[in-house]
Amino acid sequence: MTMLTFLAAWMLRSAVLVLACAGLLKLLRVKDAASALAAWTVTLCASLMIPVLSATLPVVTLPQAPPYALPGPHIVALPAPPAGAFPLASSALPEPRWPAYLFSAYLLGAAVLLLRVAIGVFLTRRLRNRTRPTGLSLAGGLPVHESTDLRVPAALGAVRSIVVLPHDWRAWPTAKLEAVLAHERSHVRRHDPAVQLFSAMHRAFLWPSPLSWWMHKRIVRLAEETSDDAALEANHDRVSYAETLLEFMQRSVKPVYWEGVAMARYGKAEHRIDRILDSTAISRGLTRAGLAAILLLGAPVIFLSAAASPFLPQAPHAPQAPQAPQAPQAPVRGAEQVTHYIIKSGDSWMGSWESSEQGNYSKWRAQYGPDYVWFSLNGRDYIINDKDTLAQFEKAMAPQREVNRQQDQVNHHQDGVNHAQDQVNRHQDDVNRAQDEVNHQQSLVNEHSGDQNRVNQLQSEVNAKQQVVNTEQAKVNQMQAGVNKEQDAVNQMQTRASAEVNRAFQKLFESAIRQGVAHELH
Repeated sequence: MTMLTFLAAWMLRSAVLVLACAGLLKLLRVKDAASALAAWTVTLCASLMIPVLSATLPVVTLPQAPPYALPGPHIVALPAPPAGAFPLASSALPEPRWPAYLFSAYLLGAAVLLLRVAIGVFLTRRLRNRTRPTGLSLAGGLPVHESTDLRVPAALGAVRSIVVLPHDWRAWPTAKLEAVLAHERSHVRRHDPAVQLFSAMHRAFLWPSPLSWWMHKRIVRLAEETSDDAALEANHDRVSYAETLLEFMQRSVKPVYWEGVAMARYGKAEHRIDRILDSTAISRGLTRAGLAAILLLGAPVIFLSAAASPFLPQAPHAPQAPQAPQAPQAPVRGAEQVTHYIIKSGDSWMGSWESSEQGNYSKWRAQYGPDYVWFSLNGRDYIINDKDTLAQFEKAMAPQREVNRQQDQVNHHQDGVNHAQDQVNRHQDDVNRAQDEVNHQQSLVNEHSGDQNRVNQLQSEVNAKQQVVNTEQAKVNQMQAGVNKEQDAVNQMQTRASAEVNRAFQKLFESAIRQGVAHELH
């Protein structure tokens, strides 16, 4: 798997998670900000874990729907092509450069965004080190600091977060201070600074996906709305709290580059103010039952998003016929690599040759008999007809003969699948003809000259027959999957056998020349 494929799969699986979360929240009509934020936090964590989950979870292949009215595919195992049809070498095209350019563009974008996150973490740490304790302490020993560098309240630090107030906080009315502290304490209790830091990193990793940007905005916005509800629970004066927020949002006219959760960090100010003034419900926070429901609904979606392997419906493919060893894969000694050869034994032959060389078969047979080995090396042609050397070539082909034997078994099993598929096709034809009759009877009913009850009865019978055909087709599909698995194993055997036979052949070619049993043709 290339890095581009890996990233594309990650983005696709992440998009499925994001869309599933948005769909479930809308379907269930979740209005509570705390519950929605928890759902998006779980989605974020699952998306970040997709690379690990995809590598560790068992693969789930999506099932193929059986055909309903169309006959199933007819599978035919093709015979092996003649040996001369095997190519000497593949004419490889130059690899396109656009994947490298595309990956470079991705790395550049990710590096810029990650650098921005790193700078934000650095600025946050420096800002935090310059704060001073106020002497105030919230529930759980949460420290409250003040800073002349901040104009709005904020929760700073992904680890051991603190609440930081602007330097003029002592002039605030008590109700305003209590609301602000409740707002920031809510952020710290939910670990919003850490969540939003991870969300920013997730956005950097998957920056080409618009859904990663959208999810980050949703997490930031819902965190503020949930903390607004916590502030309103402490101070029920909506108008006063809205005025406080508007004041902070007007102060913070510049974007925030440090990694923290500022009280004025939101979208359009009028949307947030309208929500505070118009909403009648206040989120009481996430309950254990709510968290359990989110995990219960999210677990299967997360599992399928990470483990599902897309299945493209297609006709089962016929197994590949056994192939003779191709042109040598790795040279034995530099330029002495043999690339053209024929091993003739009676009426059978194998090897790698060009069509222009076929005219010499009858001449070589008449001169050297039915059994011989021809090969070309460094522009010279050689013939081997020594019985001991030919026996060694025959012995070297043992791995290929085992592959051929295994392939014969696969072909036999494929014949069984083809026969079963033919039966399904015939039964499907019967169902199609019966359906045509139902359609004809229905047309008579539409013309007021038929019996609708009779049509309904015939349709029920056709549906029952179709169900039987679908069951038969499902069994054939399972049989075909088993044959495909066997064929994959044979293909792997073929790869190993080709390499093993090739190495043995190269040694025999070299030994025949060295011992003088390979006669040069003039």
